[in-house]
Amino acid sequence: MAFSAIFFDLDDTLHDHLKPFANALHECVLNLPESASDLTLYKEFRRMSDLLWEEYSSEKLGLEELRAQRIMFALESFGVRLSFIEALQFQEQYEKELSSLTLFPEVPTLLPRLKAAGFKLGIITNGPVGHQYNKIRTLGLLEYVDEEMIFISDAVGSAKPDPQIFHYVSEKASLPPEDLLYIGDTWANDIDAPIKAGWQAIWFNHRMRKSETSVQPLAEINQLSSILTIVNTNS
Repeated sequence: MAFSAIFFDLDDTLHDHLKPFANALHECVLNLPESASDLTLYKEFRRMSDLLWEEYSSEKLGLEELRAQRIMFALESFGVRLSFIEALQFQEQYEKELSSLTLFPEVPTLLPRLKAAGFKLGIITNGPVGHQYNKIRTLGLLEYVDEEMIFISDAVGSAKPDPQIFHYVSEKASLPPEDLLYIGDTWANDIDAPIKAGWQAIWFNHRMRKSETSVQPLAEINQLSSILTIVNTNS
């Protein structure tokens, strides 16, 4: 099985999403229970964000409400209540922290090596176009990924975990699904969805999540450098 193109998720796959979240959390929220570690809260925050994104995508929820509710609901799971105003203050601080994003250490070596090996590289990410594109530019990813290979859900009109976004990318890239590989960190969005669209997927499970369905990824890894060996083996 030889791949023609490799697409990546953005948030917490190519860059560390936990650090800006934790920094904003400790800046804004006091008296967190001991059970609420940064990682535990972050996982719940991402879970709520993904659930609410489906409501946002179907226009049942506005962007401001989504951003407030995801931290409100995540903290509520640990017995901490935030008002809507406090949640928006957290979001404001969170956005400030996102302005200093950094790639995971392996990425600046990995992407040029994949490109040199002949793979087309792309990104598929959920989010508002301006917000996500600013992150891509800030991280220097345009050095490795052509703009026409960047797909942001709000521009596409469908969002992960809907497999439709992967069908759309396959059509736009003029490549059959079996030639495409997707790499990401969350199960429903980054593993289950692309596999249902006929792609292969590698689970970058560095946050030690549990699988949620019976689909089988090509591989499960906790270091991005493992990708080189996997794609070479399957070429």
